[in-house]
Amino acid sequence: MMQVDMNKLEVAMKYVDRMADGKNPVKNTAAEEDSILNNPNVIRCMYFIKEVLTAVKENDGIIGGKAPKPQKNPFPYECLSSFQYIEDTTVSHFLAQLKALANDPDVSGIKVKTVTDWLTVNGYLVYVQDKYTGKKHPEVTEAGTEFGLYMNERTSMRGESYISIMYSRKAQEYLAANLEKIEKKEL
Repeated sequence: MMQVDMNKLEVAMKYVDRMADGKNPVKNTAAEEDSILNNPNVIRCMYFIKEVLTAVKENDGIIGGKAPKPQKNPFPYECLSSFQYIEDTTVSHFLAQLKALANDPDVSGIKVKTVTDWLTVNGYLVYVQDKYTGKKHPEVTEAGTEFGLYMNERTSMRGESYISIMYSRKAQEYLAANLEKIEKKEL
């Protein structure tokens, strides 16, 4: 981010405003008829530049950087007590279901990585390298099967098969009951 000199910004805005009106920016007199300042494309460009400079002025002369993301509300773990199993599903669909229980579009959801990292640390998932692609992907361990995870072959819209890790009722109910501890790394 950078802050511009507000005095220079004012002068630039005055000059751009004059050019947008088809005037000589320094003398503030009408530009000659054949002047580039009378070209409709140049005039539109000057009005655009004027809008940009006005936005910089309204931002106290600060330019650059990204606008801050709006703050999300913390996840209300108490809503998890109303969790009801629907069907075996993937972790992303399961976590979306939990987020919906919060009934707040501005609530921050639980990240898939939080759950899969916990499952990996506790020996329910293991990452293996595919011998053809070289990419790592998760696989369910024996402990993971006992926990309620299983691998399911699916077909994408393009007709390609892939393996998805499914979360059974047992796994979903355990995760829903312990999600706050998992996220806080207390479990």
